[in-house]
Amino acid sequence: MSVMDIFAERIKLLREERGLGVREAAAMMGISHAALSLYENKKRTPDIEICNLFADFYGVSGDYLLGRTNERR
Repeated sequence: MSVMDIFAERIKLLREERGLGVREAAAMMGISHAALSLYENKKRTPDIEICNLFADFYGVSGDYLLGRTNERR
């Protein structure tokens, strides 16, 4: 599984665990729902700022989002 696959899978899982829809989560993070959908569907590669945004929003480490560890923090 690629880093993109893991990132997409984990951000979707984290969003669903919080009971948030794509539009709601995107609005809370200050990004478009289209952008969030592209990240979750592996159609857009996140840059470091986006990785940090997701990590901060979901309270997990960047290493977790990138699949370097299975520990969320």
